[in-house]
Amino acid sequence: MVFASAVLYSLGYLEPYFMPGASGMESQVVRVLVTGHRNPDIDSIASAVALAELRRRQNGGEIRAVCPGIMPERAKYLFEKFHFTAPSSVNDIYLKVSDVMTCDIPVIPAGTPLFDAVQFLKESMLSRLPVTDAQGHFLGMLSPMNLLGHLLGIGGTDAESDLTGRRIHTSIDLIARVIEAENLTAFETDVLQDFTVFVGAMGGDSFEKHIAKAPGRELVVISGDRPEIHLRSLQKGVRLLIVTGEKSVEPMIRTEAENRHVTILRTALDSASVIRRLKFSVPVEYFGFGDSSLTLAADDRLRGLERKVLNRPEDVIPVLDGAGKFVGAVFKRSVTATPPYRVILVDHNEIEQSLPGVEDIPVIEVVDHHRIGMQPTAYPIKFTGDIVGSTCTLVASMFKSSGESLTAELAGLLLGGIVSDTLNLKSPTTAPLDFRMRDWLEKLSGVKGDDLMAELARIDSPLASKSPAEAIDSDRKNYTEGSFKFAVSQLEETNLELLHQREEELSEAMTQILTREKLSFLGLLVTDAVRENSELLILGDERVIGNLPYRRIEGNRFSLPGVMSRKKQLLPQIVGVLAQLEEH
Repeated sequence: MVFASAVLYSLGYLEPYFMPGASGMESQVVRVLVTGHRNPDIDSIASAVALAELRRRQNGGEIRAVCPGIMPERAKYLFEKFHFTAPSSVNDIYLKVSDVMTCDIPVIPAGTPLFDAVQFLKESMLSRLPVTDAQGHFLGMLSPMNLLGHLLGIGGTDAESDLTGRRIHTSIDLIARVIEAENLTAFETDVLQDFTVFVGAMGGDSFEKHIAKAPGRELVVISGDRPEIHLRSLQKGVRLLIVTGEKSVEPMIRTEAENRHVTILRTALDSASVIRRLKFSVPVEYFGFGDSSLTLAADDRLRGLERKVLNRPEDVIPVLDGAGKFVGAVFKRSVTATPPYRVILVDHNEIEQSLPGVEDIPVIEVVDHHRIGMQPTAYPIKFTGDIVGSTCTLVASMFKSSGESLTAELAGLLLGGIVSDTLNLKSPTTAPLDFRMRDWLEKLSGVKGDDLMAELARIDSPLASKSPAEAIDSDRKNYTEGSFKFAVSQLEETNLELLHQREEELSEAMTQILTREKLSFLGLLVTDAVRENSELLILGDERVIGNLPYRRIEGNRFSLPGVMSRKKQLLPQIVGVLAQLEEH
């Protein structure tokens, strides 16, 4: 790129300071996403929303909560009850081209003479600029390397290039603009056509022989103060006569030009300068951009495109919409730069439980009450973890300790997260801090936790209202332990009879998931919070199932009296069995 610019400068087409650098890249705005685990529950969604609000107050900037997947009905109910805007649902947070795209790229409009387009390039200090038509459709990328190839006739014959040889495709108006000329006579000056250029720098007879075979209405003759050449050109019927050096033109020549409908332009430039600039009067869209460049779409996922972009010689890659219109550009350096996003994880810390794409984005904070299973981070991060029953308990405590006020609406959301995740503080995961935050949030929201839990219990149960696959996925968490990859779902029901009625179709759906995701086993824990009892439907590796310390009721269904928590009661038992199997 710099070599091409230097050569163009030496040929007189660019100013010496046109050495494109890295300008044009807008400063990167870092956005922070706060997200809970896949298959979200009330605790993960409410804690994400509240933590995003707390961090916005403390740090400012663009910080927003997202809901991974479809928001459950009970969570929707809470947001409506407390008149709080629910976070947007997303299926992944893969980086897209739009995330690293720069929109403030100068555009060269079609119809711009190449001379002015070069000035655009010079002022932008970029290696390439897009050319678009009046409707914004992308036509190509103009660069000094393109220009150099045309000037030197690389890849084509003289007849094929407007920058080599005699022929150019332009209009008289564009020629006048580029050579800074005045019209002495003017006829159809806006018409685009092919021109053949000659210089009248010889005797009259020699000149006449020189242009004898050229078609008159395509002829452009460049001449200084040479009336004889002027007259012979008019007699030939040329299309355009350019008089250089700001020389005077005799009245009889003007009259003859008027009679023959020949345009005369007069410029202060000398003939050599006119010849050089004339080549650059071509409208940029007729210039020819060589082979098609790599183009991207704003919605393209960035992963997988890095190598393609980095292997291209170009530094600026155009981005087009579905209609082929130019919408921005990606700089090669932005593909390998730190992503413009950061992530805060709540109610989980294991990447397998998070949104797809999180592995490509730096995690800067975790607020969780589960086991620590996350991958090592490249840099220190803020980690808030404690042995409590709800992530909302931790976030409420963070508000209180920081002195930040809570609105009644946000307090109600956090209260809903606590009572739902602790089964109204009956779960064995419940800690003293859960009780203290429950009491504090009740005062702020004006709502009793018992009443709120009763309202949530009246909302349709997952087993009554969802398909088997939807019910299993509504609160499913995936785990990896040694060589075992497995998942455990948990549902809250006030009547375990629903599990018995739908056991066959639930088993079929679980079998499909096991096969599709190549899981070692899959468990569905259905908990009756009122009677403080659970049953486990589990399919998969019989070595694991056969070693579980629970009473088998029938087939693949087990009784788990007193078990309320997947995290604190069921998962440790499963991990213990897996550890024994790994040893053998």
